[in-house]
Amino acid sequence: MMRIEKIEKKDERNVTITFEDGEKLYLAYDIFLKNGLRKNEEISESRFALLIEENQKFHLKQKAFTYLGRRLHSAYELKIKLRQKGYNPDFIAQVVDELKSGKYVNDYEFASLYADENIRNKLWGRKKLEAELFKKGIDRNIIAQVADEKFPAGSEFDKALELGGKKIKSLKSRGMDNEKLRTKLISFLITKGYDYDVCRRVTDTLIGDSDFVE
Repeated sequence: MMRIEKIEKKDERNVTITFEDGEKLYLAYDIFLKNGLRKNEEISESRFALLIEENQKFHLKQKAFTYLGRRLHSAYELKIKLRQKGYNPDFIAQVVDELKSGKYVNDYEFASLYADENIRNKLWGRKKLEAELFKKGIDRNIIAQVADEKFPAGSEFDKALELGGKKIKSLKSRGMDNEKLRTKLISFLITKGYDYDVCRRVTDTLIGDSDFVE
């Protein structure tokens, strides 16, 4: 058993617990209060280890909340960032699961917002969106659901036409003929995640058999 000899405030958020053998334990004030530790109390080595674990999880969760306070994160993104900080992978998995249960982490909500932002600001097509959500670690079923919601039948053409209309202006300034314009525009739209058939229809609309007219 280990007897607590002294309890001191390290700072506003942490305390230092000194045991009779001189060993020290640093705990977040919240963890200290939660466990009701007192001077002269004796604790076992197993409880000592549990206090350390509980303290690590507390700080890990606070770091997670810091990230989530800046913007939404997918569960995968959050795990990667926490691993980069050197936290225990098992503790990370437990904490992220707790955050998911508490609705602080929601991959569907993240994917939907991420889709809205990039479709609106970058005019991404469905394939581009799906690929980027996959990189964020989003489940394939959620990706399919969000993509279906954001790209109802026929909507891709309008977005691709808007994007193509902006791009072709810069391409036309280079003095390209229609054949080269068509190739460049289709390639560009494909990189933005649009289906080839949609890309072809856009070039037909914008270029056709004659020069593009603003």
